[in-house]
Amino acid sequence: MATSNSGLRSEGLLPAVGVGACVYFALSAVSLGTLGLVGVGAGVGYGVGSWAMDRLKQKRCEKQMDRLPAELKAALGQWQAFLAARCPNRQPSAAEAEGLFAEFAQIEPFCAQQVQQFVVVHGGSTSRGQPAAEV
Repeated sequence: MATSNSGLRSEGLLPAVGVGACVYFALSAVSLGTLGLVGVGAGVGYGVGSWAMDRLKQKRCEKQMDRLPAELKAALGQWQAFLAARCPNRQPSAAEAEGLFAEFAQIEPFCAQQVQQFVVVHGGSTSRGQPAAEV
């Protein structure tokens, strides 16, 4: 009889191991699925947060632009149009921007003066790459 009891023990152990393995794999799949959903949620949250910050910065910029005097708005518009015509679809280097600003100052002296005063007041530079305080 001892042999039949040992056979039953091993037969009872195999289904328990099988059920345990099935439960483990099911919970692992659920855990991986949960991790995937958390990852997707984090990605979407980051994207929405970045979009919201960009919109907030844009709104702040629009509000600040609305407060500028009309002459300065027009001068900045002329400068932007001049840059867009000379450097389409790219940002000029600092040296190139200085040369372009000198050319702009010859063509539109009043607008150039308005832009230069605005840049100096707000901590920028329009000559030789030096900070505004040294200009």
